[in-house]
Amino acid sequence: MNRANLLQRVLFAAWAIPVTWVVANWDRSLVPPDMADRLFGVSGIAVYPGQILGALVVFLGCVEYLRMLAQSYPRNGFWLIYLWLGVQTATFVLPDAFRVLRAFAGYDMYILLLIVGAESIIWGRYTSRWKRASLLFSGTVFLSYACLSLINYYREPFQVIFPARSPMLVSQMGIVTVLTAVFMCDTAAFFAGSLWGRHHFSDISPRKTIEGSVAGLAAAVLIGTAGWAWFADPRYPVWLGVVMGLLVGVAAQAGDLLVSTMKRYFQVKDASNLIPGHGGILDRCDSLFFTAPILNLFFIAVDKFS
Repeated sequence: MNRANLLQRVLFAAWAIPVTWVVANWDRSLVPPDMADRLFGVSGIAVYPGQILGALVVFLGCVEYLRMLAQSYPRNGFWLIYLWLGVQTATFVLPDAFRVLRAFAGYDMYILLLIVGAESIIWGRYTSRWKRASLLFSGTVFLSYACLSLINYYREPFQVIFPARSPMLVSQMGIVTVLTAVFMCDTAAFFAGSLWGRHHFSDISPRKTIEGSVAGLAAAVLIGTAGWAWFADPRYPVWLGVVMGLLVGVAAQAGDLLVSTMKRYFQVKDASNLIPGHGGILDRCDSLFFTAPILNLFFIAVDKFS
């Protein structure tokens, strides 16, 4: 195990964990009710710091992805993706203020597919633009659903399953449970694989081991089950927490392998050097980005069929 890398990881966690805890649990809206009424003519709009943080992290991940893509395709209009994600996020957070754009809800990804598909069909026959269009569309869809899913954790059905608590710094322990399960899955897999890993797990990432994967899955199930038992509404049985933990354990590691595949394709070791000891946002939050939409579907199913 690289001691210098381990020290960097510990120093990063020393400040990142408390900051994330405070931001995730902050239950005061950043948009005063009277301001929303004056600006948009609607009331009841709430924007929480945790939603802002989730969107910011995804946008930084988008910056890293487009930079890697631009190495292969320096002539591009990738800046339009930032506008796309910004408008999509705004219409999701402030739906009544963007009524016209919300009329296209449910077709936004298809519209994006038409745009990138047009480039591929019209100019891609004799060039590699079809590949650029495909990579751009795939990455944008991945990051878009990650962003909207993270924002949605402050709404129903998640807030029905994990009701807000008091006082403020422990108000969103359901979100804390999900975050802890995802990141502890990565951490347990890293340490167990480094200390006891002997059996290779995947050709995608040479450092992945079966021992590490099992440890990550076990950590996710343990934390997911305990968090569900302590913080979920009692109407929902504890075995659902086991299912949530299993989903986290599988999806988090799948997301890690997905981003590893992407980095191998772009021939880079890390997405960036933004986070000491980890690399970039995509290196640290790949598991969260992949897990968030899957869990969002799980919570919708739990709320609908329970």
